[in-house]
Amino acid sequence: MSFDIDQVIKDMVAAVTGSAKEGGNAVKTEAERILFAEKHILMDIAEARLRGEIDDEVVKREAAREKKVLEAELLTLAVMTKATVQRAANAALDVFFAALRSAI
Repeated sequence: MSFDIDQVIKDMVAAVTGSAKEGGNAVKTEAERILFAEKHILMDIAEARLRGEIDDEVVKREAAREKKVLEAELLTLAVMTKATVQRAANAALDVFFAALRSAI
């Protein structure tokens, strides 16, 4: 199965906006900006895993770092609480992991 990073990011944005509904369109716009800015990093992680260069533990560590980036960026939106930001970041990374697992 292939790994379409653009579709994965769109799905991640949908997961963020779905779990942070009170933020409205501002959350969607900010999530798109952040995740597309991190696209090359996410793709590097996915490609390394798909080639077998790294294992799931390394992917989890790298994803945890990306989650912190996402959380920090989303916290700039005053409409979201820390718990909402954590839920949104978790939802986004769950989508990334699911897409990566299905591509392996």
